[in-house]
Amino acid sequence: MIGERLSLSVVIPARNEARMLGACLRALTGQIDPVDEIIVVDNDSTDETEAVARSWAGVKVVTERRLGITYARNAGMDAATSHMIARIDADTLVTPLWARAIRHAFASDPGLAGLTGPAGFTRLSTDDRVVGRGVYGLFRAVHEVMIGSGPVMYGHNMAVRRAAWAGIRDVVTTGDRAISEDLDVTLAMRQAGMRIAYEPDMVVTIAVERTLRPRKLAGYSRTNQLTMAKYR
Repeated sequence: MIGERLSLSVVIPARNEARMLGACLRALTGQIDPVDEIIVVDNDSTDETEAVARSWAGVKVVTERRLGITYARNAGMDAATSHMIARIDADTLVTPLWARAIRHAFASDPGLAGLTGPAGFTRLSTDDRVVGRGVYGLFRAVHEVMIGSGPVMYGHNMAVRRAAWAGIRDVVTTGDRAISEDLDVTLAMRQAGMRIAYEPDMVVTIAVERTLRPRKLAGYSRTNQLTMAKYR
């Protein structure tokens, strides 16, 4: 596939994300190398998430009534039609060369199944100035040592070949209280012998303050343990 322009779908699971979603879509539609398909999965929102998504030309809206990012992710990934499927969160802001970096990595390496990249902190970053990458990189390094794996594809910045997703679709677990869904995808791919790489130019910023809530961190800690136990 070297030299071929691979098509790229982007899936955004969203529940009650009307306030954040517009900026996310603005960054996606402003790519130097445009994405081919944007799918917002409305996870039974009670705010204007669906209306915001539909206000953007070309954005496809999929509805998933079962609550949980695992269900929303599956609905969006299953609906994607491109060679590659990227997945981000509604508070993710991709940088202008993000899609190009994904395409180049997959086109240059036909055996590559999954991809992830760095993140900075949205509140500290402006335009191409991404602040917080060092702190994020340290967190990633520590987490990967704890897990005992290579690159983890976090839900705010990941991409897989559609064929790779099909290969693990029946392996991943649903139900947010039972699993850390992005770690589940990563470890399912590794168990299947698929290769995941880290791409330094696949840069995003994230609203990290939303993750650093004590209740949310406690939930991540518990489901991380459950996820790692699944693959032991």
